[in-house]
Amino acid sequence: MFKEFGFIAYLSILTIIGINIVGLTGFAEDRVLKIDSEIPRIDRWEYDEVETATFALGCFWGGDARFGAVPGVIRTRVGYAGGTTEDPTYYNLGDHTESIQIDYDPDEVTFAELVEIFWDYHNPTYRSSSTQYANVLYYHGPHQREVAEKSRERIAGKLGKEVYTQIKEISEFYPAEGYHQKYRLRGSGIFFDELKAIYPDQKDFRDSTAAARLNGYVAGHGNPEVVQKVVDKLGLSSKAQEELLRRYDLN
Repeated sequence: MFKEFGFIAYLSILTIIGINIVGLTGFAEDRVLKIDSEIPRIDRWEYDEVETATFALGCFWGGDARFGAVPGVIRTRVGYAGGTTEDPTYYNLGDHTESIQIDYDPDEVTFAELVEIFWDYHNPTYRSSSTQYANVLYYHGPHQREVAEKSRERIAGKLGKEVYTQIKEISEFYPAEGYHQKYRLRGSGIFFDELKAIYPDQKDFRDSTAAARLNGYVAGHGNPEVVQKVVDKLGLSSKAQEELLRRYDLN
């Protein structure tokens, strides 16, 4: 009897201690639990391998949205690449070019497929007079270089014109200021408000797959069938899900 009482008392003491600890750190624990419960399912996915691609397509807002809607793209970030100026900013760009950097799952989308989107999304026969808005296909390593150069030759042959799009090895990539990241999504009202509530930190918001997808979807780049499959994995409320489906005539 005494042993049983002693064990129960021991458990009670542990419970009281636990309550006190939670009382002292409850906000942090609640925040962790809240974030865990609210993180969109698409942001919880794990990948065996992640590769990176970098493109410049004039103003980086449009390209960010276009690639963000592509299945297999994990995250996007806009920034400055190709130059020598250290720590560039939008108002002190130096010799850099506005660029989009993409992390992707090569099991779902290949670099060659991303390159096809790159060529389709700009006029390669246009010679930009601005370094800031130049069209550049950057490569990360010899495989990407081979794919890039062969694709450029094919495009030139298909068009029968000179192609001015540059192919360059990537050097330093500097992420742009927060207000440039997911620019289309930032102007979307309910979708931005809900994702921002989940990811108040700028970097977390920028690197969210859900944010990348929504940035593309609100710009009209989504495939309706794909949108319908992933709408419940984007961390949206029922109201926001209905609005997204309505935009694609899926209600």
